[in-house]
Amino acid sequence: MEGSPDITASLDRLLASDAFAKSATNRRLLTYLVQRHEQGTDGPKESEIAIDVFGRDASFHGGDDSVVRVAMRGLRQKLLEYYAGQGRDERIVFEVPKGSYRLKITELAPAVAAPEVGVDVPASEPEPVLSEVPAPVVIPASPRPIRWRLVAAGLAVLLAVSVVANLALWRARAGTGATPADASLAEVRNSALWRDIVQSRRPLMFVLGDIFMYTQEDPVTGRVQTVRDPQITSSEDLRAFLANHPSLASVRGLRYASYLQKSTAVALATVIPIVNHPGRRIEVRLRDELRAEDLARNDIVYVGPISRMGPLDAIVQRASSYRFDASSSGVADLATGKVYVPEGELGTQRKDYALVSNFKGAEGTRVVVITAGGRNAGLGQVVRAVTTPEGLAQLDRKLEASGASGAGAFEVLMAVAGYRQTDLSAEILDARKL
Repeated sequence: MEGSPDITASLDRLLASDAFAKSATNRRLLTYLVQRHEQGTDGPKESEIAIDVFGRDASFHGGDDSVVRVAMRGLRQKLLEYYAGQGRDERIVFEVPKGSYRLKITELAPAVAAPEVGVDVPASEPEPVLSEVPAPVVIPASPRPIRWRLVAAGLAVLLAVSVVANLALWRARAGTGATPADASLAEVRNSALWRDIVQSRRPLMFVLGDIFMYTQEDPVTGRVQTVRDPQITSSEDLRAFLANHPSLASVRGLRYASYLQKSTAVALATVIPIVNHPGRRIEVRLRDELRAEDLARNDIVYVGPISRMGPLDAIVQRASSYRFDASSSGVADLATGKVYVPEGELGTQRKDYALVSNFKGAEGTRVVVITAGGRNAGLGQVVRAVTTPEGLAQLDRKLEASGASGAGAFEVLMAVAGYRQTDLSAEILDARKL
């Protein structure tokens, strides 16, 4: 495909798209990577990109200047946004895999139309398959050894997610006789939130929003501390922060990792029986493992922090009337100007705000997004509210009151109350069309 007119035409459409039209940096960087790809050479080095694209001189050193890494992160994000939205019909996909600067160009096969909603799947089809959750990557940013406790904690949570999810699948297909629980499950499946994704015959992908953390050295004790900063949610954010504050680089960001909340495993076990049906393939991915083609080929259920939705956040925001504010951990209502800011402390009585949405993705896929509150609290209660007949009946009433009943896409603002580590209640404040 190197040097083909199809690649050139696809690149031209991409550069003229809404996602790239306002960013000269992204257009310049992507054009350069496409040119290097068509030359058939090895992927460019960080120093080559810095010199050829950003005008740095031969003294450039990536450890002191993060311009290439930050720009590459922005490019990956814009590519995901483009292929999830305006470019969803493209058959040639540009991608820069994480950990590499070499452009990957993939020619997708023509999409196969999904079977009509409601068509029965023969019982002889293969049983659902749940893929393993990718292990979190702990990246050393200095010669210091990686603390085994961070690794062990991450692996323990992933193991719990895998065990709970597989147990849920086993239970979902082990039942035989009808029970009151079956009637309750049928009611949930037929609700406005779940109906379309349950009846879909596409494969399903759970996307788990993890929480980014980094380490820093305590200037008083010299001990290494693990830090979670709501305004630094990725390694690229951390590098950009340190680039702007070089005096802190020697004591912050010694290494970094991500972890999953325990409530994520509970959410998987709760949602899988709802969306599962014979023959459906179910896969689990971390948010950073999500690729452009995943959004075009799979129904998606996102579970996790409101600040870690990645490309799904960009898709929702095109029509959403809410915005998450990282500085206050609150949710702003663009229609009324009101900002819902968390109340109380996480260690005492508290109140937080979360968003839930349901909409159509690329190629007619279905997407359900379930988030924790702005401070990553209350996920368990949010999940319970949208997976029980009582909670979904409340949602139906809100949709009807707002004129969104029967809408194919909608979003919900929820208030979650809790005390210390216990979630007490979840209330639907508003429901709107997307």
